[in-house]
Amino acid sequence: MGSFKIHGATVAQVNDGVDLAAMLSPRPYLHPLRTLAGVPLTEAGPADHPHHVGLSLAFSDVNGSNFWGGSTFTRRGPEVLPNHGRQVPSGWLYKDGLGEGAVTWLDRNGRELALEQRSYRCRTHPHADTWSLSFDSVLRPAGELERLTVSSSAVKGRVGAGYGGIFWRLPPGDAPAKVLCSEGAGTEAAHGSLSPWLVVGIRQGGKDVSVVLAQNLAELHPWFVRTEGYVGAGPAVAWDKPVTVDRANPLQLSLHAVIHDGHITSSHHVDELLLHHFSSTPDRTS
Repeated sequence: MGSFKIHGATVAQVNDGVDLAAMLSPRPYLHPLRTLAGVPLTEAGPADHPHHVGLSLAFSDVNGSNFWGGSTFTRRGPEVLPNHGRQVPSGWLYKDGLGEGAVTWLDRNGRELALEQRSYRCRTHPHADTWSLSFDSVLRPAGELERLTVSSSAVKGRVGAGYGGIFWRLPPGDAPAKVLCSEGAGTEAAHGSLSPWLVVGIRQGGKDVSVVLAQNLAELHPWFVRTEGYVGAGPAVAWDKPVTVDRANPLQLSLHAVIHDGHITSSHHVDELLLHHFSSTPDRTS
C-alpha cells in the first residue's frame, strides 16, 4: 500500500493484508517497522502466533466476529471457529509522511459491520537516532446497524487476556525485553496499568533499541503487555468489560510511538522524547 521514509531510511511499510489466510483475520498492518539505523521492530506471522502481524488494529470479538485471528475463547476454552472477520482498506492516500484512508470491517459472513477512518503519520524527531509515529482510528457501525459491541477473552472469563486494540508485536531479542512505565519497571508493573506511556526495550543484533508508546490522555486504556513467550504490547479497549459503540459515540483510538536507537532507563528521558513528539501533534487530548 505504501511506505514511509525518514532521512532517506525506510522506517515503515504498510501492507493491505489481503493475502492473509481467513483464520488470521486479514487486515492492514505496518511491517516491517525499523529504527533509523535499520533495526527491525516488528514481527509478522511468527510460528507461535501466526495471526500477529506487526502493528495492527484487532479485536477478538466484535458483534460475534473474530477480528484478532486464531482461536476464540469459549466456555470450553480456546477453539478455532469459522467466525473470522476481515478488514478491507480503500481510498488510501499518502503525502508528506501521512497515510490516511478508509477500512471496511466485514463480519464472519462477509457483511459490512463497521466503517473506520484511519491514519498513520511518520515524522522526524529532534533527538538524534529517533523518529515518531502516530496511529489514529475512528470506528463506527456500518449501514443501518445501531451499535457495535467490542469484547475480549478476559470478558469471557480468560484471566489476564483483555487484549484487543492497536497492538504491536515485537521480534525476539538477544536478551529478555525490558519494560518501563510510570508505575515502575517490569512487565508486572505495566500490565493492566493506566500509565500514560510505556517503554519496551529490546536488544537486536547487539544493539539496544527502544519503543516508547503513549496514549491520548483523555481516555487511557489499560496496557496489555507480554514479554514471556513473545514480546507484544498495546492499549486494551475491553480489558474487563465490553465496550459499546454507536454513531454518536464512535470508538476513537490513538497510539503514539517514539522509536529510538538506544536504551531508555528513566522517566525523565521518556518525558523529553514525548514532549517533542506531542509538540508536533495537533491535539493529544482528543
